This record gives sequence, structure tokens and C-alpha cells, in this order.
Amino acid sequence: MLTVSLLVVSRGLAAPTPNPESNGPRVQASTVDAQAELPPQAIQPPPQIHPIVSTTATTVPPPRRPTAVSLQDLVTIRAAHPRPMGPDTNCLARTVLKEASNQTLRGQLAVAQVVLNRMKSATYPKSACGVVGQRGQFASTDADLGRGRSKPWDTAVAIATIAQDNRVAQVAPGALFFHATYVSPSWSQTHERIAQIGDHVFYR
Repeated sequence: MLTVSLLVVSRGLAAPTPNPESNGPRVQASTVDAQAELPPQAIQPPPQIHPIVSTTATTVPPPRRPTAVSLQDLVTIRAAHPRPMGPDTNCLARTVLKEASNQTLRGQLAVAQVVLNRMKSATYPKSACGVVGQRGQFASTDADLGRGRSKPWDTAVAIATIAQDNRVAQVAPGALFFHATYVSPSWSQTHERIAQIGDHVFYR
């Protein structure tokens, strides 16, 4: 009888064998397994994030065009702020004053540009003083001409400086000669007439 009782106790302490078909608690499946068990219509893709687009129109202002500076403005600025004057500027200004002080600013500039055009030519000297100093080419300038400040002189210096800086397009492009309208030199028949500016006719 003793042996039989121990056997019964031993069997009562044995761990129960799990039954896969039982309705007992189950271990929770992983997320992947859970999704795999769901029907296809239950799996939804992540929502798409669309960038926020502003509906407010952005107006871009048009680029500003550079303001054109007139010859009058350039002369006024240069006359008010003169710079140290070298010999060539002095010779050029004296010629402008002597030849064209009674002309418009364009007419004065055209005379200055004739001198500079000659300096670029192989036929003439390479300095303004050399060009205007050639005999019979330009009106002679007195030694005292240009000394002291005056409005015509300041204008002539400004015109000479502007011409040397090439700040303004040529008034009579390529002109190498000019004469007053009240004369008709023989050489004018053999050169190309370019323009008449004020009381002067220009040729090349």
C-alpha cells in the first residue's frame, strides 16, 4: 500500500503537457507575424506627406536700369572736383578753350576727340602737346591761356579729362580734321565728311 501511494503523488506533481488545440493563453506573435496573418486589405501604406506650397504669388521687381549720365552732368561733376592736371590735359584743355569755347559741350568734346584720334594715328605725334603744337594744324594758344580759374576754363579742363577717360562715345567717330563753317579749305574735298556740330564740320 505504501508503494502505491507514492506513485500516485508522483504522478500528481508532474507538469501538464500543453495541448496545442486547447483554448488556453498563447504567446503574442511578433508584429511581422501579426501583419502576415491579417488580410491584404487590412495592411495600409504609411500616409504620404506633401510639402506645403504657398499660394501667395511672389512678385519679383524688374532689374533697375543704370541711369544714363548726361555730358552736362559729367562736366559739372568734373569741374567741381578737378584732379591734378598733367601736361597733356593742359594742352588739350587750352586747345578746346581756344578752338571751341563758343560751341556746345558736344562741339567742345568733338574737338578734344580729334586731338586724341590723331594721337592714335601713326601720322601724328603720340602726345596731345605734340599734336596741337604742329604748325598750321590748330589755333595757337598763348602761354598765359588757361591760367587762373574761370568757368570757360573749368569747362575746357573737364571736357579734356572726360575725353581722355573715354567716358563718352565719339561725337564724330574717327574724325581727324575739322574746320569752321565759314571757310572751305582745299583739303576738305579729299576727305570724308562725317558730321557738322555747331559751327564746325568734321572729317576723317
